[in-house]
Amino acid sequence: KEIKFILELINLNKIVDAENDLNKKMLIYPNSSILFNIRGAILASKNNLDEAIINYEKSIKINGNYAQAYNNLGIALHKLNKIEKAITNYKKALSLKKDFAEAFNNLGNAYIDFDKPKDSLQYFNKALESKSSYAEAYNGLGSANEKLGNKNDALKHYQKATEIKPDYAEVYNNLCTLYSDLSRF
Repeated sequence: KEIKFILELINLNKIVDAENDLNKKMLIYPNSSILFNIRGAILASKNNLDEAIINYEKSIKINGNYAQAYNNLGIALHKLNKIEKAITNYKKALSLKKDFAEAFNNLGNAYIDFDKPKDSLQYFNKALESKSSYAEAYNGLGSANEKLGNKNDALKHYQKATEIKPDYAEVYNNLCTLYSDLSRF
């Protein structure tokens, strides 16, 4: 209940309030892997990635089976362009939680950034097996197919992403770029 309240504050972008409440809870529960993970997320939202990583690592040290913390650690490392380390952490998250759609999607994006778009396809597809209406995975499939030269497949996946999430700005940008490349102004 207390953790849900902190997460609600984060979702409402009330980061200072979330941080204050989190700090109070950490005094009561100083060895909570969940609280360290949330602190990492708050720090990452403030683009303090090095401190976020320290907190994710503390979370994992307390609970080595915490898939979400490994995924979040991967995200922070990915943002710092430490892609191989990010991939390792996404895979660890998936070894702990086999149907973790977000980790599959993140792994797919990491392989695109690692210039292995063909390898990324399997991970986006696995994300969609776990969560069939996952717009971000369709966007990833679009990006991977575009990099592989499969522009019609890319277009199909981008369009599917917009059907699922009509306010998804990134996918509209990708669509516009692709339409421009196809001279479909």
